[in-house]
Amino acid sequence: MKTYTEYLYSFANFSLTLRVIEYLRNNYKSTLDSVAVVNIIDLWLVKVNLKPSISIDSATNLQAFLSEMGVSYQPSVQIVTALARLEDGESPTAIMNQYQLVIVAYGEPEKEEIEVFRQQIIKRLGYCPQNML
Repeated sequence: MKTYTEYLYSFANFSLTLRVIEYLRNNYKSTLDSVAVVNIIDLWLVKVNLKPSISIDSATNLQAFLSEMGVSYQPSVQIVTALARLEDGESPTAIMNQYQLVIVAYGEPEKEEIEVFRQQIIKRLGYCPQNML
């Protein structure tokens, strides 16, 4: 059984989400277990799972940063279940189909995946929605 610290935060737009991913990559890469980035119509969710080896000070600093950028998110049962299945190794595509969620990235945070997703949404819509700024 895994034991780790986890955080689930919502962010208003693409820019904040990307800033969080870059911060994680630059400061927490060695202590990250996994990161899930989910886009829900009007917001972005980032779930961070940290390895047990992280120090209390580092975990506290991360929580402070996440709180500065976004808001702690209380997910619905559907989102909790979908994220748990993702962590259990189920295919992101299967989860997206079953739970009608858009899993933008999972595993090690890759800003390129998130940027490609944003570009595809803007191209398909023909404009840039507020949460994609």
